[in-house]
Amino acid sequence: MKDINELNERMDQADEIIENLIKKTTELEKQVTSIPEVNIPDYSASLDTIIQAVDEIKVSGSKRLELDLLNVINKKLDNQPKPARQIRFLLFPETNQAQYYKIVFGRLIPWGLAFMVATYIFITGYKAIEVYRYNGDVSQPIHYERAWLYLQQHSKKKVLNAMDEAYTKTADK
Repeated sequence: MKDINELNERMDQADEIIENLIKKTTELEKQVTSIPEVNIPDYSASLDTIIQAVDEIKVSGSKRLELDLLNVINKKLDNQPKPARQIRFLLFPETNQAQYYKIVFGRLIPWGLAFMVATYIFITGYKAIEVYRYNGDVSQPIHYERAWLYLQQHSKKKVLNAMDEAYTKTADK
């Protein structure tokens, strides 16, 4: 409430000042009109030309100032340090995270694991086939060797001589 009362008082004071100014201006106008001898020349045309010239100077000056300011700003921007080139390898995306996780955990990881398991199975199967073939290739000569030794131990002299002859004929020279 105090603020409102203070504002009202100030407004009343301002009204009094305005009334005093109006009274003084009316008195001065009466004095000027009552003196017929005072001849005030009309300078309005020359004032208009001066005002136009000042406006032109302001406009051209403001353009120069704007140009100077732009040049200063450009120089400051050129003098600033350039940001370093940044190379990043993102494991996780910055945007569209839901789609990324749906693709990665929904499709890529299961298919990747399936591919790895299939590769392991194929490699293991290939090794098993090699081992089976090697055992087949090795087991036959071992079987022949056992048969040869058996015949040597249980045969008579005639069979032993025939065996020695066959061995010497088939030996590498």
